[in-house]
Amino acid sequence: MSAMTCSRYAAIATLLLPLLWQQQARAGDDAGQLVVINGTRSPELQPYRYMLSGLDAFDDNHELAPSASLVRFRLYKSSKAPADAFDSLTVRLSGDQTEIPLPLAEDHSFSLPRNREAEDDNADLVLNQKKSYYSWMPDVRSAGVPAGMRRLGDIRLECRVLVSVAKNYIPFFVRALINTLTLTTDWCAFKEFKLSVHADRDITSATLIDGVTRVELQVSKDGKSYSVPIGNKQYANDALIELN
Repeated sequence: MSAMTCSRYAAIATLLLPLLWQQQARAGDDAGQLVVINGTRSPELQPYRYMLSGLDAFDDNHELAPSASLVRFRLYKSSKAPADAFDSLTVRLSGDQTEIPLPLAEDHSFSLPRNREAEDDNADLVLNQKKSYYSWMPDVRSAGVPAGMRRLGDIRLECRVLVSVAKNYIPFFVRALINTLTLTTDWCAFKEFKLSVHADRDITSATLIDGVTRVELQVSKDGKSYSVPIGNKQYANDALIELN
């Protein structure tokens, strides 16, 4: 690989990876903010209209995971959060004229409805605790995937949802620069791009299995995430990732 190519890939990584986590970086802006009480609208996790971009991306790229019925959004505790942070957590859509509770599942995920009144009301996705306690990621699960495994197409679709939401925060000139560097507007399809994915439990290994091909993936030192080569088109959407 030439020095120029290496430099290009390094520039893309420098720009793209932090931007995909822009919505999590925003959470730190209000680290000292008080817990929300009595229906006040802050600390918002995300503007509802931004999250709708993610729902649109799920619909537009559904062929990546045709047997997945919906995208959910899963919350994860940050290092700032107390041990019992999830115990009393609630999520809702809140606007001047809108108040819609969003029930949390046992895995701390929720589904997001399309609601014209909430959109017209410029509603926010609101927590009842400091947003600096949490990060979030899209969660796509195809039917029939064995326990302890993930499907590559599901993760590729999660990336499209994440990027669609994140692009709302990224200035046009930066988006244009990334498009130029990656030679595509679909950043998740950039051939060198790898997405860090939360594991459902602590793991020691992650193996991508595509037919007879087996590829060991990088696992974080704390065993809580693993790196997936979602941009590498040689792997099929139906390839599975075995987690141990």
